[in-house]
Amino acid sequence: MPDDHVFPPLTADDAETIVRDLEKALAAHRAWIARFEATMVCRTRSRHLDLGEDGHLKDEFGRWYHSEANEYLRHHPHFKEIGRHHRRLHAAARRLAAMMADGGHIAPTAYRAFQRNVDRFRSRVSTLLEEAQMLLRHTEPLTGLATRFAMLPKLEQERERVARTGESSSVGMVDLDRFKVVNDTYGHNAGDTVLQRVAAFLLDNVRRYDQVCRYGGEEFLVLLPSTEPARAKRVLDRLRRGLKRRRMTVGAERQISVTASFGIAALDPKEPVMASIDRADQAMYAAKRAGRNRVRIWTGDKATAERREQ
Repeated sequence: MPDDHVFPPLTADDAETIVRDLEKALAAHRAWIARFEATMVCRTRSRHLDLGEDGHLKDEFGRWYHSEANEYLRHHPHFKEIGRHHRRLHAAARRLAAMMADGGHIAPTAYRAFQRNVDRFRSRVSTLLEEAQMLLRHTEPLTGLATRFAMLPKLEQERERVARTGESSSVGMVDLDRFKVVNDTYGHNAGDTVLQRVAAFLLDNVRRYDQVCRYGGEEFLVLLPSTEPARAKRVLDRLRRGLKRRRMTVGAERQISVTASFGIAALDPKEPVMASIDRADQAMYAAKRAGRNRVRIWTGDKATAERREQ
């Protein structure tokens, strides 16, 4: 899948950093716009930053943008668009500054082009900032994963991409087996610890561009972009085996292990996102009925019957 359409997992710490840095960079850029517009109105001398070919690299926003290391941001389509609009904005400003440097009048068409670039740039930055703020508001506090409400826009975006490109993507539902026994036997604090450890395990072991959220209770949802269900089964079966082997310390240094049942469905571009989630859920319940600690794929009206996984 092209980089324009991939999304590495985003943690609460990532979102906080993104919001803080974006707000600071955007404030600096607003100050640059205000200073440049004052230069045009007052007919004062433009700075080299406004005239140089590399001005988009040297202003405060540009320095932040080109040094940003967060992979979620660098692979986000709005981030790449922001870079293009920032470069075009500086090019438009450079044309206006050149007109003033020559003592001429600013052409209305050139000024309107500059304003259009300002509007487009601010729109893209604001969209990205609002998305990060929304994810912060919808981060599940126990596990640090996104909630279903934060995941749904990602699923909708991926569904639209699948409809546009014809690629296959999959949704996986993960439900811990006999989780009530953990709570009843070791207490709810131990249950919370298990949820935290499972969330960390999933987040650490999904592929670079997969997404994980806590869907509710002991259920987790995984989005697997550009992955048909048969390939998604291999990914989730690796998670299933790894989780089964994992030992978790709860309470007074007691170690336990848990298993999970997994269901998979293709992300249907012709149906609402919830229809694909429901199918993955049906496949997960088919795995439960088959004996738990299994992976099932939804195909048509039922989950496929597969050999028992060990």
